[in-house]
Amino acid sequence: MKKRFLSVLLLLTLLCDIFCLGGCAKEKPVEKEKSVDYTVVPEEDIPEDLREIIEPRKEVPFQLTFSDQSYLYIVKGYGEQATGGYNIVVNDFYQTKDSLYLDTELFGPSADDTVDGRISYPYIVLKIELIDLPVTFAH
Repeated sequence: MKKRFLSVLLLLTLLCDIFCLGGCAKEKPVEKEKSVDYTVVPEEDIPEDLREIIEPRKEVPFQLTFSDQSYLYIVKGYGEQATGGYNIVVNDFYQTKDSLYLDTELFGPSADDTVDGRISYPYIVLKIELIDLPVTFAH
């Protein structure tokens, strides 16, 4: 009986390890070929067509790509926030053999920041030379 209990316990432990390791790992393309040069587009320079796509989506987290004849625009939005003062940082942006990989992070206002209390919709727009690869968004 004790052997059977230990066998079942061992099996459950192995199954738990398999599911936790397989389901909890953060997927990140591993073969970084090169960093991607990009420009953060100020709000006033966002193409009007892209603005019209962003506007109805900005209340909830979103991610999208948009291209014109020359550039690829990559947009990551973080949805509605209770105040202003948020910053978005690009942690990593690189190209693999099969895709572009973008890792961004939202930082809230610090205790020292003066915020106006108005609702905000932080998002970032990156512009790169036109390239025909899918984009993988982290976070």
